[in-house]
Amino acid sequence: MSVKSISYSCNSNSRAISQMVTRLIFSAFVCSFLILLTCTRAYAVEKCVFVIPSVANPYWMTVKQGIEDAGREQKLTCVVLSAASDQAKEEFLNLCQAAISQNPAMIVICTTSDTMTIQCLREAQERRIKVALLDTVIPNEMVRKARINLSFSVATDNVRIGRSAAQFVAKQNKCSMPKVLILEGVVGNTCNSNRVSGFKQELMEELPKAKVVNCISAEWDRLRAMNITADTLTRTSDLNIIFAANDTMALGAAEAVRLAGKSDQVMIVGVDGISDARKAILSGRITASVAQLPYLIGRRSVELAKESLCGQSNSKNEETPSLVLTKSVLEARTDKLLKYVR
Repeated sequence: MSVKSISYSCNSNSRAISQMVTRLIFSAFVCSFLILLTCTRAYAVEKCVFVIPSVANPYWMTVKQGIEDAGREQKLTCVVLSAASDQAKEEFLNLCQAAISQNPAMIVICTTSDTMTIQCLREAQERRIKVALLDTVIPNEMVRKARINLSFSVATDNVRIGRSAAQFVAKQNKCSMPKVLILEGVVGNTCNSNRVSGFKQELMEELPKAKVVNCISAEWDRLRAMNITADTLTRTSDLNIIFAANDTMALGAAEAVRLAGKSDQVMIVGVDGISDARKAILSGRITASVAQLPYLIGRRSVELAKESLCGQSNSKNEETPSLVLTKSVLEARTDKLLKYVR
């Protein structure tokens, strides 16, 4: 074979390879563009419906704010449906049906009952609506048995929340055998159960001589918490510590402690970090609150919803951080997580 023919063959092969590479690059560009276009179109016409407990509760109002702010930024239509009361179980089922009837791209839900949540998720999935969980954890076994395919879940680890509260209490405690009152939320609520169990476990590890004089449900209610605390102080005048599974109950307990003239004696720790609790911390009526950062939870639920609709973050379980709010933390304002405290 002549040198000329070899040169021609090599040039021909180079051109063929060059053309092939060009076609591959062009095809990849077209595919990426179509994916981006599909995703962009989806957000222009599709929406997500969020079913949450009552926004009369400041915690859920803050979650709603996070959802709405992130929805505007992500250019995703977000509809928030909420019950009139955190205990309105029947209303949750009606809200679920209302959400499904809108035929959204996705339903993100948080209810006070695992059974109701599973029922809602199953019905939505049968309609080919994507489903996800917001600030709630359902046992994996229940999800598997119901054959639910979660796009994502975003929540705080409530056991860790309870443990953080107990660790704080242990560091601040000055009594050899402290007496403790625990104010629970609604009995049977997973978040409540996890917070209380986490607190008890860590308390026994950190303060083995501590005595829990009462562990009782105040059903997330401020007035109930105040009355229970007042009754407990009457029977146990040397009470040292109160752990409330949410800030609303902590505020009720603080009022009872103030009226009993024992504000300097009793340490009060709540959960959520709501606005009224932060004011109470700064004024010295409450010692601390383990903030779940509900605004961040709301924001992340929208961001994960968008990722899921674009084919990302499927089955992702995200745990959001928490922050122990004290007077010194609030006054210093140096912790980066404080930007999510609303």
